[in-house]
Amino acid sequence: MKTLIRNFTHTFRRFFTASVLNIMGLAIAFASFFVIMTQVDYDLNFNKGYKDYEHIYRVEVYPNDDNGWQTWMPRPLCELIGNGSPHIQAISIVNSFSGSAKFEVGGHQFEEITLSGFGNFMKTFQPRMIAGSADALERQGQVLIPRSMAMRFFGSIDAVGKTIFEGKQADNRLLTVGGVYEDFPENSQIRSCLFLPLRSENNKDNWQNWNYNCYLRTDGTLDPDELNRSVFQRMKEIVPERVSAMSDNEASSFLRFTPIADVHFSKVGNKSASSRTTVYLLLCVSFLIVIVAAINFMNFTLAETPMRVKSINTQKVLGATAGSLRMGLVLEAVLVSIIALGISMLFLLALRDSGLQDLVTASLDLTAHPLLLASTLGISVLIGMLAGLYPSYYATSFPPALALKGSFGLSPKGRKLRTLLVCFQFFVAFMLVIAIGIMYAQSRYIRTADYGYDKDAIVVGNMSWDAILQKEAVADELSRISGVEGVAFSQCVLSSSDTYMGWGRGSDDKHIQFDVLPVDYRYLKVMGIHVTEGRDFKPGDGDVYIFNEAARKKYPWMAVDQLATDGDYPIVGFCENIRYSTFRNDDNSQPMAFFIFGKDYADWGRWENIVNVRISAGTDKIAVIHSLQKTMEKFTPGHDFDFRFMDEVIDNSYRNELRFTRQILLFSLLAIVISMIGVFGLTMFESEYRRKEIGIRKIFGSTTGEILRMFNKRYLYILMGCFVVAVPFGWWIGLHWLEGFAEKAPISAWIFLISFLLVTAITLLTVTVQSWRTARENPANSIKTE
Repeated sequence: MKTLIRNFTHTFRRFFTASVLNIMGLAIAFASFFVIMTQVDYDLNFNKGYKDYEHIYRVEVYPNDDNGWQTWMPRPLCELIGNGSPHIQAISIVNSFSGSAKFEVGGHQFEEITLSGFGNFMKTFQPRMIAGSADALERQGQVLIPRSMAMRFFGSIDAVGKTIFEGKQADNRLLTVGGVYEDFPENSQIRSCLFLPLRSENNKDNWQNWNYNCYLRTDGTLDPDELNRSVFQRMKEIVPERVSAMSDNEASSFLRFTPIADVHFSKVGNKSASSRTTVYLLLCVSFLIVIVAAINFMNFTLAETPMRVKSINTQKVLGATAGSLRMGLVLEAVLVSIIALGISMLFLLALRDSGLQDLVTASLDLTAHPLLLASTLGISVLIGMLAGLYPSYYATSFPPALALKGSFGLSPKGRKLRTLLVCFQFFVAFMLVIAIGIMYAQSRYIRTADYGYDKDAIVVGNMSWDAILQKEAVADELSRISGVEGVAFSQCVLSSSDTYMGWGRGSDDKHIQFDVLPVDYRYLKVMGIHVTEGRDFKPGDGDVYIFNEAARKKYPWMAVDQLATDGDYPIVGFCENIRYSTFRNDDNSQPMAFFIFGKDYADWGRWENIVNVRISAGTDKIAVIHSLQKTMEKFTPGHDFDFRFMDEVIDNSYRNELRFTRQILLFSLLAIVISMIGVFGLTMFESEYRRKEIGIRKIFGSTTGEILRMFNKRYLYILMGCFVVAVPFGWWIGLHWLEGFAEKAPISAWIFLISFLLVTAITLLTVTVQSWRTARENPANSIKTE
């Protein structure tokens, strides 16, 4: 051990710069590997925290071609499914949308995620109960809360029988805690939230309200086709009008049962869902970065070998065996790798709170991933062993007399191996840079495209319950703020979602299917949406539409001052097609309508969730946002109304894609950095080995510039070859990423050109800097040293 430490410290001091770069390259690779693998583990194990998750399914339905596959369905259909097979052990019918709600406990206000369903809908997911019983959900006024929420509310898990108030205590909407359950893992479909029951009479036998999701727990022997046929036959008997237009072939694919473990990767109901291919790409990237760093490690070790051969063979002359020397060199490489792993863990601890956590959805807490830590340690030891084996055999392969004379050189075969390894590094760097170029082009296209409304002039905020009840006063107060040009209210934020409320109206050849966005009469003017025919909304309007041009194109009978379809509401105007959802949809062909709720929707409750504020050009928007928040606090003191720019809304709509882009960007840069470290090591090797040749060339008149060109020329050829090979791989990664968008930015030639120039410029600069000293050295010293 003493010999090992002595050799390691001696080598570290002698080749200080190379050793530091070597260790830092490995540390960066190990840290990158750990970060990526936390995300991979999070995605691949999504929804696997439920008991016997293999027996849990989400039901999907295909009602018609206009809707396609969807997850929301009416309550009676869910109940038909639940009663359709003896192999179904439990069924959960839950609201399609979980939302946050305010609660008051002991005088303190909390905002928590809630989910509601019928009966004991938790039988499907079977949480581990800490106190009370999940059956409490079968009783109105009883709720289930997770351990973490019990600690926030009451400071302990002893919460059964205690009361909380929905909204404020003064509202007297009292709820009783019927049970406390262990928190579900973060990577779960049904998360740790406050569960409460829906009234048993809600939408009973109502086939018109498609507002529920259905989950099943089976005994593992369910026949999906048999259940599909059984449910369809029952629908023929109960609601024949729902299935009369469907053929037998369509009936066979009416329902689909998706395993809960696959839901995370399903685009049904969530077009921004994760992709298995994306996860596997991240997995490949993590190993590629480690392999690139391992190649660097081997190249550095090889680069040091010519300068250590004399020392090693001196030890052989003094009696050391080849086996012991080889073992010492391998252990030395393993020690370097383990030190790099330790530094990588320090990196993660130091950077965890500096924005690194935003790169992944999983926790970066080291203690939360013991298996991953052990695996990374194993990889570290393996890399050390592999990196040390070849150099150790090479360094001890010379006869001592020959080595001590200094008459040795590395074989052409070894040189080809090192060149091949560096080619692989360049291939990885080019591939990732090309992919990130394509992703950047699409991200830029999303931000700069014409949305059909004045998104750069709009600030949006959330409304509180108190503010909704005084919306006209809110509009009046906000309009008085300097720089505010207009205020309007809506149910949701434009461009914030893939799906909105969908309505189906009419029948037969006059059936229409469209998205509906409830707004107030000021909305189109505030947003800058142009009416192409008819008129804008006006005060006093109710139960009227303004459709987009895509609706009129699809349903040509639509006309101003006419009913949208038989028995429906009148159309007062048409507007331009706008980008109201995301680029995952083709909004230019999707019918949609702005709608003002009138007397027919008086019992729907308050819908004004969002306040939209138009800011005049040249105004300090940050100052206006502060003024908006301060003004709104007059209606609900201390409430955060979360005012934000539309750019923030749009970025949030593409959070998964942007997260993947940032991941690839960071790891592409790291791959380039690690590759350049490898180039540094190989150039160090080449310049050290060819010192005599360089000296002779200079004696015969070669200039420093010609020597540098000699080194750079070889790398330029290598770069060109690697680029040609990497182009199709980088293009494929970028093309796969674009598949999630209905509208795509074109893949331009400049992406490939810039990728080549970027990596090439960095490489040639690295080679020039490293070769400069050898190229300028006095040839007499070079020849004498050799």
